[in-house]
Amino acid sequence: MSKELTTRILTSLVLFFILIFSLYYSGFYFVAFLSIVYVISFYEIIKNTKNLFFNIIANIILVFALFSFYHLRGDSNNSLVIISWILASTFLSDIGGYIFGKTFKGKKLTKISPNKTYSGSFGSIIFSCLSLFFLDLLQQLIFIEKIIYFLQLKYFLLTVLISIICQLGDLYVSYWKRKIKIKNISNILPGHGGVLDRIDGLIFVLIFSFLVKQLGYL
Repeated sequence: MSKELTTRILTSLVLFFILIFSLYYSGFYFVAFLSIVYVISFYEIIKNTKNLFFNIIANIILVFALFSFYHLRGDSNNSLVIISWILASTFLSDIGGYIFGKTFKGKKLTKISPNKTYSGSFGSIIFSCLSLFFLDLLQQLIFIEKIIYFLQLKYFLLTVLISIICQLGDLYVSYWKRKIKIKNISNILPGHGGVLDRIDGLIFVLIFSFLVKQLGYL
């Protein structure tokens, strides 16, 4: 195993446990976690571009996304299961896109990001849908009974939309990075780049999920 891959895995594990801890205990810990994410992310934005209008819009989107994250977490087991599904769908979308893209390759999806392929996009959706089976089983292990029955059409459709929005968010940030000619937004996360490099797709997924909840579909 290469040193770069080892570093990437170790960083992922640390981030995973920090996220799980802050989500589970919520309250002060979750607010502190979101605050740190905001400060680092906004610094990464203003560090890479001096366009005032872009910085203002990016800041508004970032604040809205983190507010959505806080609202979706709530303080109940129900909200914990919902936000776990949203996060799992998003993260698995990235993993599925990478695995399918590397394995099957094929036609490029867009010129914005040369590594994105149609096979990768399809893999993203498939892997996102796996989160429904995972969360359906995990509820029984943790809560003994199912709080939310995920294996129904509504959640499959929402999961497909989450994967698509995640991919679009990733493409948008890739486009921005190409415009300012950088590979990673920063190097704060060893093996990963910047915080925004990790949450690019999640930002728009959180906003979408918040709006869906406000409309009464979650």
